Amino acid sequence: MKEQKGALVRQLYMPAILCTALWGSAAPCIKKGYELFEIAADASFSQLLFAGWRFALAGVLVLIVAKLKGHRIIPVRSEWKPILWISLFQSMIQYICYYIGLSATTGTKGAVLSGTQTFFALIFAHLFLKNDKLNRQKALGCVCGFAGVLVLGMGGLNGFNLLGDGLVLLSAVSAGAGALVSRIFTPGRDPMLLTGWQLLLGGLLLGGIGVAGGGHLGAVTLTGVLLLGYMIVLSAAAFTIWTALLGKYPVGRVSLFCFLIPVFGAIFSALVLGENIFTLRNLAALALVSGGIAIANYVRGSKTGEKQA
Repeated sequence: MKEQKGALVRQLYMPAILCTALWGSAAPCIKKGYELFEIAADASFSQLLFAGWRFALAGVLVLIVAKLKGHRIIPVRSEWKPILWISLFQSMIQYICYYIGLSATTGTKGAVLSGTQTFFALIFAHLFLKNDKLNRQKALGCVCGFAGVLVLGMGGLNGFNLLGDGLVLLSAVSAGAGALVSRIFTPGRDPMLLTGWQLLLGGLLLGGIGVAGGGHLGAVTLTGVLLLGYMIVLSAAAFTIWTALLGKYPVGRVSLFCFLIPVFGAIFSALVLGENIFTLRNLAALALVSGGIAIANYVRGSKTGEKQA
């Protein structure tokens, strides 16, 4: 029994926590990147250029990893439609809103608000998929999550603002729609091929918009390049590990760890950006959103190592 628990810790818990920590570090890293590359808060096209570099290179890295693992990396004709649809929601719309919105809000609030994509995904699945309706547990999770958003909006002048928080929340809506599109198009196809190409195409579009609008990186330093490199590896590594976990363990058991993403986002915002996360409003919103994700994804009675059909 102890050996089984030890194996579960090594093979599921630690890799899943690593993924959530990587994803949680994204928001503060983006804001730190704006500082290092001297990108002003109102320089939207420069922000999109920064995003374009990250996701285009992350897509290339995912495809390289896929090739090394023996996967086919050249799409056939029937795969281009899924790639374009997934990229539209998960890279293009989502990150146009996210990168611009994050410049006008805090890393903590960005991490908490982006966590609501889980609830939007559940709602879209309920509306458009016949076999994935909201039940009492999922509905309770959504209520908790959106209550957290309302708590964030109760801070007066420091509360919810449309330019920053509104765009980040809209990016979560797009991510939720992207999850639905992925569930429709991914079965029977190689998820690494789809993700690598959707990241690459999304990154090229974001970067192209940035260049067309006159965006530029104000300063290029070794520290900035290293940070960008970390963000590229973050996207590729977290996806690769997460996909491997989903292939071995039930979806609900793996997705349960997503409640840690806003938690790590808040912690890294405090460490990297020096933000004060220990306010009643921040902690209450964090608890509600993270708790909602955990409730919505909790699966009763799943057996260790059981693979979901």
